[in-house]
Amino acid sequence: MSHTVFTSRLLPRLLLTVTLCGGSLAACGGDDDGDGSDAGPGPDAGAEGPCGFEDRYLPYQEGYQWTYRVTDLGSPATTSKTQALATADDPDLGAVIVQTTTKATGTTVSALKRVADSVVRLRQEDRDELGTLERTTVYDPGQNRLDEVAEHLVLGAEWDDVYTVTVTDETGAPVSSGERTDHWEVLGVDVECSSPLGDFTCLHLRRQRTAGGVSDKQFFFAKGIGKVKEINANQVEELIGCE
Repeated sequence: MSHTVFTSRLLPRLLLTVTLCGGSLAACGGDDDGDGSDAGPGPDAGAEGPCGFEDRYLPYQEGYQWTYRVTDLGSPATTSKTQALATADDPDLGAVIVQTTTKATGTTVSALKRVADSVVRLRQEDRDELGTLERTTVYDPGQNRLDEVAEHLVLGAEWDDVYTVTVTDETGAPVSSGERTDHWEVLGVDVECSSPLGDFTCLHLRRQRTAGGVSDKQFFFAKGIGKVKEINANQVEELIGCE
């Protein structure tokens, strides 16, 4: 078993500021901030496929958008959510990818970066359906969305990600702070997976939170597409569109 353990330095609470250009989510982007991070596309951009995204399991580039069908496992009810990407030059984080997730209960705005072969989330703002800020969460040194380093893309690979989470309320007052450990395991490589959008060849991962909370999720990612399916104890998310 291999382990990736990060040391932590608490980041201050920072509200995400995005400049909208032409009424869209496309923001006025920034450059590499010199710390080894890159908010831009990977080296294999332009892969063919139903989405036309860069040839990664988790493609992240300005203008990408995904739509998911969300099924509540406790009832037949379904809703949808959309994730759209823009770029922004954050005064404290440098060049970041801005992921805006819109769903029935409100909006989540996340500041992310690509650090080497990983996409990490540095900050998250949760807003209600009217756009009012409810809470801000800071992840230090960053919560991995997906790590595409070669040794983490083979069947049976396991590793731990350790990071600190700090939550503040709408006024900036502290709510909680503590360390988390996420244990990752590769359950399958080049496995068949499906969604309403079609059938794909996927990387199958499991992420269990072993310290700092309770969470157990499984993910299916396809190259050039991104997340095809996510399963947790209460819901299933399935890709229904991308552009």
